[in-house]
Amino acid sequence: MRRDIDYLANNDFHVVIIGGGIHGSVLFRQLAETGIRVALVEKDDFGAGTSANSLKILHGGLRYLQHLNIRRIRDSVYSRKVFMKVAPHLVQPLPCVIPTSGNGIKGKSVMAAALKIFDFLSWDRNDHAPERNQAGRGTLLNREQFLKIVPQLNTDEITGGALWYDDLIVNTERMCLSFVKAGCATGGVAANYVKVRKLARTKNRISGTEVTDRLSGRTFMIRGRMVINAAGPWIDEIRRESHQASTTEDLAKAVNIVVDKQLFAGHGVGLESNDEVKDRDSKVKRSNRLYFFVPWKNCTIIGTSYSYYSGRCDELKIEDWEIEEIISEVNAIYPGAALSRNNVIHSHAGLIPAHKPVNSSRNSTPQLLKKPKIIDHQALEGLEGLLTVEGVKYTTAPAIALQVEKLLRKKAIIPNSHLTKGVGSSTADVPTGQDIQQFLNDYPRIQNSYGSYSSSLLDIMKKEANTAEPVNEGVPLLKAEVLYSIREEMAMKLSDVVLRRTDCGNGGCPSLQALEKIATLMADELDWNENRQALEVEQLYSYYQNRSGREQ
Repeated sequence: MRRDIDYLANNDFHVVIIGGGIHGSVLFRQLAETGIRVALVEKDDFGAGTSANSLKILHGGLRYLQHLNIRRIRDSVYSRKVFMKVAPHLVQPLPCVIPTSGNGIKGKSVMAAALKIFDFLSWDRNDHAPERNQAGRGTLLNREQFLKIVPQLNTDEITGGALWYDDLIVNTERMCLSFVKAGCATGGVAANYVKVRKLARTKNRISGTEVTDRLSGRTFMIRGRMVINAAGPWIDEIRRESHQASTTEDLAKAVNIVVDKQLFAGHGVGLESNDEVKDRDSKVKRSNRLYFFVPWKNCTIIGTSYSYYSGRCDELKIEDWEIEEIISEVNAIYPGAALSRNNVIHSHAGLIPAHKPVNSSRNSTPQLLKKPKIIDHQALEGLEGLLTVEGVKYTTAPAIALQVEKLLRKKAIIPNSHLTKGVGSSTADVPTGQDIQQFLNDYPRIQNSYGSYSSSLLDIMKKEANTAEPVNEGVPLLKAEVLYSIREEMAMKLSDVVLRRTDCGNGGCPSLQALEKIATLMADELDWNENRQALEVEQLYSYYQNRSGREQ
């Protein structure tokens, strides 16, 4: 995967996609597999925005029964198959539980019916999945079984629990990158750090995008028959610059925290908070917000809290009071957590689409959009050559991409002779050979992160001295991983390597010494001077400060 700005500037494309989050990346792979010429540009790094704010749950669709949304359940089942096809090494089945109580919608009889309906509607969810990725069937737990999983929630109201299976995406950033790499492998062209300034418009026709390469400062045009705006919360920014009709209602800020305790080993757990929530889209009303606890790398991710957001997308940060509020809520829900501010090692923040607040009260709990939007601007405002994709969930991005492909076929952007099959071809075959198997035995986390690309790291380690060494003591990162990230995965900044290409910084900021050593390795590859190295370290520390909610 190479960053080729000249190619973008000097060629015409059938489709130009704006935004390298999960929706843009999945769409890029989907369209590249049809054989048309597709370009993807991202103003920062792939998966660096809202897609990096995640509980890392790949939802099977059970929760959509609350809205009686059968279509979305089926979309979730289809999407799970695509994620499993592209990067099965990044997906692990995760048993999840919630408590049952009383005889109403939280009672065992209602939950038993819900589990049976869900199993019926998702009958094919394990088709072609590797054995390690097979999801089990839902079941009811008695009180003793549930309290064994959640031992310090011992209240008289609990009658047991409901257990079902979702999946854990162990690295959501690498999942996003996997789709970009798959798209490039089938003929697509992608580049990070290319900012769309505005759309190129002649009367009622979009013919491409005017962009700036943020690394070199070069400005140029990318020409395309169709432009798809999948820029997430930045959709509206591009709209304003390009004088097109508004599509975004409002934005909500979503915050998760990562704590240094594994509260519920091996299980995701949903527990109700004391916050009353009125969901106007729900057919089965719930009275309280559900906080979810996700076990992840000996830690727990907890979320999500929501609030309306009015600032600039690029200035998003987490305030200390927001983290304190989650801690307070969690300790009230589950006193056994006994969380303090010192337990929080990292946090995530992202912007997601929401309905406008009722009675213009932006202090109320946001009503999140439940349905994704694919907006054809020709139908909306008579503007040809432009689609807007407004996604609402990481999980269903593949299903949305399939819908976009069908729309482009109707518009003859994709000829009928260009076909894709099912969920598409696999790009994640398990590497074979005695050398690679020994390598994976020595470094089991490599297979879990890189899948079929693990052999490329072994090649570097064989050819270049000292690259099998750790970058720094105590940091789970080999020198070969840094080099591979630059040479094969378009890592252009220190943050790309630490936050998205590898696991070394997802659980909190590595030591200053480690960051400086990674920056030195990158400097040798990318010809950075000492000032650039220092700037990269400073900018990454600034990121962690914004995600900590307090001064460091």
